[in-house]
Amino acid sequence: TAVGNQIGNIGDCFKSNKGLKTLNLAFNRVTEISGDALSGLTKLETLFLDNNRIRKIAPNAFDSLVSLESINLQKNALYSLSVNTFNALRVLRSLSLEGNKLTSFEPGTFQNLSRLRHLELGQNQLSRIKNGTFRGLESIDYIDLSSQMLKELDEDAFDGLPNLAHLDLSMNFIWRIKANAFRSLASCLHLNLRHNLLLLQPNVFNGLKQVHILELGGNRNLGELPLNGFNGLETISMLDLSNLTIKSINYGAFNGLFQLLMLDLQHNELKIIEAETFMGLSDLQILDLSYNLIEEIRANAFYDLHKVTTLKLNKNRIKGLAKDSFQGLRSLMMLDLSNQTVLSVEPSSFMGLDKLVTLSLNGNKLTTLPPGALSGLKKLTNLDLSANKICNISSKVFDDVPFLEVLQLEENVITTIEPDSFLQLNRLASLNLSLNNLFILQESIFNGLSAVTTLDLNFARIRKIEMGAFKGFETLKDLDLSKNSVSEIFPKTFIGLPKLSTLKLGVHMSYLHSNAFQGLEAVRSLTVSNCHLIELPEAVFKGMTGLENLIFEQSDLVTIKPKAFDGLVNLQHLRFDDTKITNMELGAFSSLSNIRSTGTILDPNYGLIQYNFSRMSIQRIDSGAFAGLGKPGNVIYLDLDGNKIFKIVTDNFVGLEGMRTLHLTENVIEELQPNSFRTLKSLIHLTLGFNKIQELQPEVFNGLVSLRFLDLRQNKIKSLSGNRFRLLRNLATLVISNNSLTELPADAFGNLPIDTLDVDENSIRAVHQDAFNDLPKLFNLNISHNDLIDIDWYKGQVHAIRNLDLSYNHLKEIDNKKLGVFLRRIDINGNNIPCENLPKILMNLKASSIAYRKYPLSGLGSFDNVSCVPMQFSLPKNEASVKEDFSGLEALLNETDEIVEAIVGDIADSSTDPNEVAEKHFGPLEKRVDELRMKANKINIRYRSRHAYDVDVYQALLIILCVVFCLSQFMGVYKKCVGNQTNIRFRREQSEIELFAGTNPSS
Repeated sequence: TAVGNQIGNIGDCFKSNKGLKTLNLAFNRVTEISGDALSGLTKLETLFLDNNRIRKIAPNAFDSLVSLESINLQKNALYSLSVNTFNALRVLRSLSLEGNKLTSFEPGTFQNLSRLRHLELGQNQLSRIKNGTFRGLESIDYIDLSSQMLKELDEDAFDGLPNLAHLDLSMNFIWRIKANAFRSLASCLHLNLRHNLLLLQPNVFNGLKQVHILELGGNRNLGELPLNGFNGLETISMLDLSNLTIKSINYGAFNGLFQLLMLDLQHNELKIIEAETFMGLSDLQILDLSYNLIEEIRANAFYDLHKVTTLKLNKNRIKGLAKDSFQGLRSLMMLDLSNQTVLSVEPSSFMGLDKLVTLSLNGNKLTTLPPGALSGLKKLTNLDLSANKICNISSKVFDDVPFLEVLQLEENVITTIEPDSFLQLNRLASLNLSLNNLFILQESIFNGLSAVTTLDLNFARIRKIEMGAFKGFETLKDLDLSKNSVSEIFPKTFIGLPKLSTLKLGVHMSYLHSNAFQGLEAVRSLTVSNCHLIELPEAVFKGMTGLENLIFEQSDLVTIKPKAFDGLVNLQHLRFDDTKITNMELGAFSSLSNIRSTGTILDPNYGLIQYNFSRMSIQRIDSGAFAGLGKPGNVIYLDLDGNKIFKIVTDNFVGLEGMRTLHLTENVIEELQPNSFRTLKSLIHLTLGFNKIQELQPEVFNGLVSLRFLDLRQNKIKSLSGNRFRLLRNLATLVISNNSLTELPADAFGNLPIDTLDVDENSIRAVHQDAFNDLPKLFNLNISHNDLIDIDWYKGQVHAIRNLDLSYNHLKEIDNKKLGVFLRRIDINGNNIPCENLPKILMNLKASSIAYRKYPLSGLGSFDNVSCVPMQFSLPKNEASVKEDFSGLEALLNETDEIVEAIVGDIADSSTDPNEVAEKHFGPLEKRVDELRMKANKINIRYRSRHAYDVDVYQALLIILCVVFCLSQFMGVYKKCVGNQTNIRFRREQSEIELFAGTNPSS
């Protein structure tokens, strides 16, 4: 595979790859396939040449490909093909020429492709199909001729295709199909003529003896269906007539379609469905008449459709449903009458629909349903009456649908539900009354709903819930009362809901009485949103012993009183999102000392408990405020981000001994008192960024023996003296960026085990020479965006730093001897280092090629956009001397690249002896490397002596040095591996050279 490599010329480079079976050259810049480009590839089975710029294919280009089964030539620039182009491809099964500029095919172009099954010709510019074009394609199954310039189809256009099953002629300009154009397509099963300019003419479908699917949608000229227009299509099962301009259907239009199962007439201009319109379609099962202009359905309109199971009439203009409107549809199971202008439904409108299961009347203008409106619907299970204007539910309206399971009444204006309206619905499982005007939920309003599991009363404008309103809901599991206007929840409001699992409350609720949730022992999730609760009183949740998730969203809650959570022995998840809590009083969470939680993937031995107090208005946390939130063994996640906390005091977090993560970012913390975190011995992750901390006091991090991540970014810390971090013996990452530091003293970090240190974006001018001496594991150091003028403090022979970011300081030079043996990556962008010093840095980075395997170029150093010091000189005025210096460089690099490609090929061949590879190629490669090195030295000496380093010259020099460095290292390691008899796997990608030397690190 060589995908996306900008290859412009194939040449004859594959002659030595005679065993190749798959070749992928897609997404390149190939413009021509010459006669010898693919010669010798006699075993090739799959060829990808798509998404190139191929304009020409030599007549004999594919002659060697006698085993080829699939070729992809789509999205090129081919205008024509020689009649002999594919002659040798006798076993070809798939050919794609889609997305070219082909205007015609000469007869005989495909004559030798007797095994071809799949032919894609879409998105070309064919204006005519000549007789004999497809001669020889005896096995073809699929032809795509979509998106062409075809205007008419000649007689016998498809001769010689006895096995064609799928023909796509969509998205053309076909207005006429001559008689017998399809007469040779006796095996065709699917014919797509969508989006043309067709007019139906007599005998146009002659010969299509087995077609099952005919697509004619989108032919906007087709406004009439003539008598016997579908003659000859006795086997058709699906007919697409959508998106036409049909205004009426003539009697007998569907004559002969005895086996039709699906008829699609959506998006037409039908206004009236006349009697016996569909006469003869006795096997039809699905009829789609949606998105028309239908205003009237005449008596016996659906005569002879006794097998139809699905009828779609949505998005029409029907205003009323008369008695027996759907007579004859005795097998109908789904009827969609949604989004009409239906104003009324007469009694017995649905009479005879004994098997109807789903009825959609949503989006109409119904104001009421009279008794008997649903008569005859004995098996109805789903009824959608949403988005109407129904204002009253009468007591007898649902008596005729005793098997109803889902009833949708949302988005109406219901104010009254008469007593016993739901009495017969003892199988109803889901009832939606949201977005109505119920105002008061009266006692026994839901009588009879003994099987309901879901009740949605969201935004129903309920102001009062009478005691006993939910009586009889013994199976209810989910109750949504959010966005209502209930101001108080009284005791025993929810009596009668023994199996309720999820409860949502909200809007205007200002007070919860004690025992408000009595009887809700089974509730596992309670959400209180958009309410005016100011405080949580004592024991307000008493009795909710099964509650696991408690969520307060966008409420006015200010104070949490002691023992507010009494009785919540199973609470696992407590969230306060966008509330206004300012005070957490002592003992607020004392009732949660026995909290129980389940194991999680974070740690199978512990439970995970999440407390979200972010984005509130908390100003103060009393000592012991969180006491009781967690018992030993629980893993706690506490989020206090985005509050107004200004001080952290001793013992703030008593009771949270199991806490692993603590977020305190985006507060206004100015002071961290000593021992503030002393009880948090299990804490791993602590964020204190975006505060106003100016000083780190002694013992401030006392107790944090497990801490691995500490974030202090965006504060106002001025000094790190005094070894404030010495007690953090497990710290791995320390972030102190964006503070006010001016120096790093010798005792800044002590003997920390950190591997990552960020002190970027400070004002550091001085770093003590011993500042990093006691950091043996420090691999990543970011000291960018400071005011450093030198790196005298850096000890490359001592420090283990792998990645060093010195960007955007004031460095003028770097002593490359200091960089040491460990450094893998250095970033010096935005400094003032002269360009002539950069190659020295590059050449003195001493590291094995193994360490560089992921960074063959950029990994050696980040020098992009380096602001080189201008040496007040410019390039030599004599352009000839510049050309002389770089003459032959491109050819030399190309020769080097060819040798590397040859090495890759030989190593990829498992039969090649590694020693032979070295003997064969390393001599020429070493010669090219020496020449490149000499060229680099010549350029370096000439321009350094002239003080004329231009950035382009510098970049060219840098590239040469990178090539020299990488190849020298590669040859050395390769020889060592061969000497050690190490198994070698070599891979070369776009910008990456990787060498894998078994499992031996030293190799």
